[in-house]
Amino acid sequence: MNRALASGPIVWLGIIVATCLLLVLFQTVLWLVMPVLLAVVAYYLMSPLVAAAMARGMTRARAVYIVTMLLTIILVGIGFTVAPRISSIAHNLPKRIIDYGGVGYQLVENAQKTLYTYFPFLHHQPAVATPASDGRNLGFVSSEVVPVPSAQATSDDLENQVAKWQAEYSGDIALELAHWIPSLLLVPYITYFFLLDGPRFKRFLVQAIPNAFFEKTLYLFYRVEDQVRRYFQGLLALTALDAICLGVGLWCLGLNAPFLLAVVAAVMAWLPYLGSIGGGLLVVLVAAHDFPGSHWLPYEVIGLFIGVRLLDDFVFMPLTVGRSLSMHPLVTVLMILLGGAVAGISGLLLVMPVLGVVMVAGQIIGELVTDERILARYRHARRLKLERAQADLFTD
Repeated sequence: MNRALASGPIVWLGIIVATCLLLVLFQTVLWLVMPVLLAVVAYYLMSPLVAAAMARGMTRARAVYIVTMLLTIILVGIGFTVAPRISSIAHNLPKRIIDYGGVGYQLVENAQKTLYTYFPFLHHQPAVATPASDGRNLGFVSSEVVPVPSAQATSDDLENQVAKWQAEYSGDIALELAHWIPSLLLVPYITYFFLLDGPRFKRFLVQAIPNAFFEKTLYLFYRVEDQVRRYFQGLLALTALDAICLGVGLWCLGLNAPFLLAVVAAVMAWLPYLGSIGGGLLVVLVAAHDFPGSHWLPYEVIGLFIGVRLLDDFVFMPLTVGRSLSMHPLVTVLMILLGGAVAGISGLLLVMPVLGVVMVAGQIIGELVTDERILARYRHARRLKLERAQADLFTD
């Protein structure tokens, strides 16, 4: 059967509906979905190490144990290294928000002045209020002049807002962190069983498949696993390329800790559109805060982000993630918007891998239900099984 017929409008409608339903379901159990998703990423990172250890004569159980312990030690080391810095950032968060908020306000004000300098027609000068011609202050020729708030007033207002926000939401944030930390500790545990029992779980599923659908179902398992593996490996490769390009560019511009900022911005880009904008804004604010005397540095950072974004869209993305998701760019954009509308931030983050898996499953199932030969084999096998079961039930 032609693949185009199997993947017709009805199949694609089912793919879109199934993707939206899964996103809604995952949003309700996000505390479990995130560690499983991170465990899948770790699984595809650690699988080559397990295969290499088994090629040297180790048993699968021993290889998985060693690799998982290595992953746990690395995560614990990262945790002990990053924890003091995170604690310091959390302790000084209100002051940092006020500082960076003031820098952002000053940056916008400087950009406005620059635009007015180079493009005077953009600056609308309010007319001076003049009394009426009869000498009485009965009216004005032009509208009133609206006073512009000073930078100090803006800073004080921001400080009050941050203090109010901290008093209102600090308890909820602490409870949310206490809710998430235990679930994230499950990542090495889930990864261990993925690596150890992955082949056994596949054999368990295969045993329940009728013979008529056996080959197609094995092909479905292969395609789904290949799709997920290539997507996450492509995403990690894309993140590494973005981090390297951004880090080198920020280092050339003279920023402090350029590669750390580049890694943070590249990881934030996992969230489509909003993550890229947020990462770029963060680095621009850091540049403006750390180098207040360099007025052109924030604009140079913006230019760097635009250049890396163009490389990402036209070079890196087709070579990495684009190879794993063979779909039209318009469909990708529409599904990202639909995922955000259906499930919010989690929908934006999960829509592409979920869509990739559901798309493969929908295409294979579409081929199954439209292949008359496979359906005829299935009906014939059921009829033979029924005849064998009834063979000794009727006697003369």
